[in-house]
Amino acid sequence: MCIYAWIDVLIVMCCYVTIGSGFDPDSLDFCSFFNNRAPSPQPSLRNCTWFKKNSCCKQEEIEATFGTVKPLPGSSPGCQRYTNFLMCYICAPNQNLFYGQEKLTVCEEFCNAWYSACSSAILKGSVIGDLYTNGREFCEKRNFMCEPMANKNCFIQLSDYALNHGSGASRVSSLPAVLGSMIFIYKVVMKTF
Repeated sequence: MCIYAWIDVLIVMCCYVTIGSGFDPDSLDFCSFFNNRAPSPQPSLRNCTWFKKNSCCKQEEIEATFGTVKPLPGSSPGCQRYTNFLMCYICAPNQNLFYGQEKLTVCEEFCNAWYSACSSAILKGSVIGDLYTNGREFCEKRNFMCEPMANKNCFIQLSDYALNHGSGASRVSSLPAVLGSMIFIYKVVMKTF
């Protein structure tokens, strides 16, 4: 393989890693809910466990937050999962993207799914599906801002892949190792030509 082909391969790999991982060199994760402290590993989390490797919250903060919340009457298990997941935004290491000035921005897609899952639950003596017409209205009446996911500055439920394989933040943290490997390969290739 000629040297120019190897350079092309390295450039493509570099672009894939930085773009594909969502890497933004200007963005840093910080915990805007907790006075901008840095996220850190929290292996003792018993709720929001998908954030154990890199979390903004600590177990005692989860207990204080979740200890006062009771399931809505008539809520389905799906409704309870969405509500639980939404409460876990305080643990998200990238919360600075969707929480600021004491306001949470939730993705409209999440609001719609949450509303759908909770539409038969009772809130303030009425069925949620009778009180609100859609997820946006449901979220906005909860005092959340609502934005389309395409805007990339809102909270949304992680996919099963992200829950099982780490968030974008953990992929980005491996970026220096990947780039270091690519540079090593490049140097080896350069020496052979």
